[in-house]
Formats: sequence, structure tokens, C-alpha cells
Amino acid sequence: MRPDSLAANAAAGAALALGLLLTSAAHSHAQTSPPAGACKVNTPQGIKLDPAAAGQTTAVRIAVSGADGKPVQRKRFYLLERSARGSAFAGLPPAPRREEFLQGASAELRQWLARHDCDTLYCPEYEADYASAARTVPEFKKAYEEGLRKYRSERLALEWLAVNFPLKNVRTEFYRRRKAWLEEAARRAGRVSSVMTDEKGVAFFTGVRPGAYFVSNLAPLEGGLVWDCAVTALPPIPKQLHSVTVEMSAAK
Repeated sequence: MRPDSLAANAAAGAALALGLLLTSAAHSHAQTSPPAGACKVNTPQGIKLDPAAAGQTTAVRIAVSGADGKPVQRKRFYLLERSARGSAFAGLPPAPRREEFLQGASAELRQWLARHDCDTLYCPEYEADYASAARTVPEFKKAYEEGLRKYRSERLALEWLAVNFPLKNVRTEFYRRRKAWLEEAARRAGRVSSVMTDEKGVAFFTGVRPGAYFVSNLAPLEGGLVWDCAVTALPPIPKQLHSVTVEMSAAK
């Protein structure tokens, strides 16, 4: 084969290898990137962003629902100056996952934790189930027995169940690491404020100056979803707390 043909074949082979490498990298990134939640911004007609209203403040209402149509309760969302997709995740390690903090956990504890999407043992959903957990989950049984030994009271033993819980990683470490990750991600995305949804999956960002923002939960939840909703905060509406609503949902 002629030298020029060899060179051409080598160049073609290198180009093909590079293309395969880039395709593989893009596929890998697509696999690891969390899926996006759906956003619907409800903006009142007839109200526009007026530069003269720059000194005023308004509120942005969010309403969040999961794939089952039920409200996403007690989850933190952030009002950001920039898109979380484009800035907050750049250079950051993946958000901590609860599974990473379950070393040494029993199968019963893993099943018990999977019933609710909570970052800490102190969330209301868990606390309501303490009595049954003390009978069926080995770690909680141990914590309950320790409480009885300390306080000589069944009531106090249940109330202080999380304090005497033997696995610190499960009790507080996941919450602490996740909180630190969220704070750093929010800082990079230009955090304006944050709110926690209520039992109806609703929350309000208040004291917001009119302008363009993004609403995001930053860390995956409810099936691994990350919302990144562009919203324009409009001037305040008389006799109304908020000027715009962002409906956030998961695909059914």
C-alpha cells in the first residue's frame, strides 16, 4: 500500500476513534445527569416587567407534585440567579445519596428508610413510626432498650429514640453532608433565597425583586428529578401575596 494511503487510513482511523470516544463520553454524561422535572409558569396577563418597579418586592409561589400526583412535602427549593444545570453542578461531585451512609445497616432498616424520602431520622414521617420501628427494626430496638436503661421510661425511650440510635451516619451524617453540598451548589448558582414546601407541596419565595430567576431543588429527589425552572418575578399585584406561580411536576 502507498504511504499516502497508509496516512489517510491512519487519519480516518483516528477520527473514528475520537468520534467513538466523544459519543461514549456524551452517553456516559447523559446516564449520570439527573432527569429534569416539568415546569409550568402561570403568569397573569396584562402585567409586565417594568424597570420602574425595581425597588419593589413581590413573591413567587411554587406548587410541587410527584409522579403519583401527590404533593412533594417538606422539600427545600432554591430561588437562583443562574440555571443550576449550567453553573451549580459544574465541577461539583455528585450530590450525596442516602445509600452511601448505610454501611452496617440491617435489611429491616433499609426497608424502613425507603418508605419515606427524608434526610434525617428527625422528620415527622419517621417520628410517627417510631413505636413500630422499635419492635421490628434491630437498630431502633437497640436504641429503645438504651433509652429504657437511661430514662426508666417507655415514653422517654421513644421520644429520644433518634438520639440513642447506634448508627451516626444514618442519624445525622447524611443530612449534614447533603446540606453542605446544597449550600455550595446554591452559592455557585447565585442563591437568592430558599423555602421548604408544606403538606400541600406549596411554598412562597417572598421579598423578591422583579426580574429573571430560576427555581431548583438542586439535589435529586422524587425518582432522581432535578427541577430547573426559569421564571420572571413580576411587580406585585394589589391584594395578592404573589405575582407568579411555578407548577413543578414529575412525569407520570
